[in-house]
Amino acid sequence: MKREAGFTLLEVLIALTVMAVGVALTMSLISGSLGNIRKVRVNTRLIEDAQTVMENVLLNDAVQGATSLQDVMEDGTRWSVQVSEVDVPPLPSVMPASQQIQALAPKLLSYVVVVMGPNSVRPDYQLQTLKLISPLPLTQQGGRVSR
Repeated sequence: MKREAGFTLLEVLIALTVMAVGVALTMSLISGSLGNIRKVRVNTRLIEDAQTVMENVLLNDAVQGATSLQDVMEDGTRWSVQVSEVDVPPLPSVMPASQQIQALAPKLLSYVVVVMGPNSVRPDYQLQTLKLISPLPLTQQGGRVSR
């Protein structure tokens, strides 16, 4: 009796099972990675939205004191800004009273931006910063900034 070369049915089934487990694990890793990529994209967009809101509010010269703003973006992201005045301690005077220039004290404003995603029930991101508001207008003369 002559033995033929080749694989038995049992060997083929074991090889297919091992290959199926490998493919299933690979697909599971790819699926998890795609889900994580989506979460990172959503979080990145929320951070960029928070930064944009902060920049727009800081550049808004109409905000000169305590106020509160809020709105909803096109994609459903909600944001709110809370501006409050911070007490600035007076600076000690080093000049004699006769030489002191009477100047208005600057204001210090605290800005807090809170951003919530479209499906969030609690804030996703919060940014905070301070802004110094000078009471004297800056004018530009010959390339130099003066008061």
